Amino acid sequence: MTVINKELFINKKVYQDNKIENQTYECVIDHIGDEKYVILELTPYVTTDNQGKPLKYLEKRYVLASTDTEAYHSGQKEWYVENTKELHKKKWRSPECLGGGIMTIDQDNKSIKTFGTSYGYGDPPIEIVKSILNTVYPNYNLDITITSEIRELVKPKHNRY
Repeated sequence: MTVINKELFINKKVYQDNKIENQTYECVIDHIGDEKYVILELTPYVTTDNQGKPLKYLEKRYVLASTDTEAYHSGQKEWYVENTKELHKKKWRSPECLGGGIMTIDQDNKSIKTFGTSYGYGDPPIEIVKSILNTVYPNYNLDITITSEIRELVKPKHNRY
């Protein structure tokens, strides 16, 4: 699996939720236009201190990942995991996919629309999608919905096409 823009992962920004303590977001999007996306939940690698007691501060991290190199939601997840493997080593466990959909990004009009669902992972948690996109793109018009639409969105540039 190749990375189109390695800077996405090396210089990625983590956003703190202003309303929910210990909750952070990442948004890694490598496309313009129409592509599938997934919502991932990262669990800290270490959850107890040296005496085995649960840590008081456990960060909860949610990731919205979307690239134009993968045709399926499972590929979107694999793309993120492969490209963050070394960065997350001994910090985060392998992410759980909470769901997915389709997103359309229009940079000229500063708008993002989400819709659809994932056949393999189901509906994304809409409140998390809203929180991530509102935090990362505060100046964009957002139309965040979930619909029953499942589609084959395969393009010649997708891996395994």
